[in-house]
Amino acid sequence: MEKKVEVHSMITVTRDFELMMVCALRYSIGRESYMPSIAIDYIRYLIPMLSVNTLFILQRDITEEVERYGRSGWEIFMKDEWLKLADDIRKEYTRRKAGEA
Repeated sequence: MEKKVEVHSMITVTRDFELMMVCALRYSIGRESYMPSIAIDYIRYLIPMLSVNTLFILQRDITEEVERYGRSGWEIFMKDEWLKLADDIRKEYTRRKAGEA
């Protein structure tokens, strides 16, 4: 069953808002609570609205954190969902970068 993210009808995506999305990701990744699910769903909903720079940072942070956990012999909580989000972000980033060429 696909979860539906409910977001206020009007979101103004500013640089500060994007920084908060980076903070939310960094806070949530690796936590074994409800926060990863909320952050993943919200960021996924916002992918089309985020800047190329923020997409790059989010994708990089997920990849680095999953790799860091792997090196320590641990598996990150909700690893598959984080990797799926990183892939969704990477696709949007690649699409936009190709459009700039």
